[in-house]
Amino acid sequence: MKRINVIRSRKGTTLVLYVIMFSVIAACASIVIDIGVVAYKKADTVKATDAAALASAQSLFYGDENPVVVATEYLEKNGVDPDDAQINILDDGKGISIKTKIEVSYLFAKLLGFDSGEIKANATAKVMGVTSVFKDIRPFAIEDQEFEFGKLYTLKEGGGSGSNGNYGCLALGGSGACNYRFNILNGYDGELKVGDYVETEPGNMSNPTKSSINELVNDCDHCPECTYSSFDPECSRIITVVIVDSLDVNGRSSVQIRGFASFLVKAVTGQGNKCIVEGYFVKNITQGELSEGQKDYGLTGVRLTE
Repeated sequence: MKRINVIRSRKGTTLVLYVIMFSVIAACASIVIDIGVVAYKKADTVKATDAAALASAQSLFYGDENPVVVATEYLEKNGVDPDDAQINILDDGKGISIKTKIEVSYLFAKLLGFDSGEIKANATAKVMGVTSVFKDIRPFAIEDQEFEFGKLYTLKEGGGSGSNGNYGCLALGGSGACNYRFNILNGYDGELKVGDYVETEPGNMSNPTKSSINELVNDCDHCPECTYSSFDPECSRIITVVIVDSLDVNGRSSVQIRGFASFLVKAVTGQGNKCIVEGYFVKNITQGELSEGQKDYGLTGVRLTE
């Protein structure tokens, strides 16, 4: 009889251990599942907050929409309640800061007495000057100056108006009329940085200038027509040019890059060697290296700083 009782006692003990082990495993599994849900929601909240900050900072730069409204719309579209968000324009007016939070209801952790948890995300996006452009730079240079939005500037001088044979043309990635024409139509496919030196392309280059610029202008078929205050950033008439320290040099010479700017190009004016390229100074955003210390030439980028 004692032997039977011992066996029954061991069976009872084993059953209790199985129940305890199962409970522990179930609790761990529930916690793992809820941790996964929280991690997934956290990633979504961070993405939504980052996207809202970038979009609102960009609208702040263009000034065409209320950046707070833009941020609110982005948050709503991505499942974040804007009523639980703090949206602030930075003191210098060149960026926006967003703090968001959402509450996540637990699925299984409730069995352990935990009902929900709070997820928070912060993002700050700033508009900064461009210090490096990777592609699509047109072979024109304009001297460093204070630019006025919407004003018409000369990007290439006509014959007799330049300096010692230079009329505002650049030799990017090579020299000669064919290379020059290619760069007007397609943009120089290379990286240029502030502080780099580039060579001027002396000579009036009338024929390649006129044919190439007119082609860019004719390729714009937007309706209504693009203007300096309203344009498609991908329009063929929107070109990026180099800002240099000086063009008062002799023949083919090196000039230093101070920055980059965008212009809405006009059709070529003048005949023969008097052809002139003009463009309206515009604000534009591009991809490239950015720096808060870079002088603002209207061509900027937006970066997350937090």
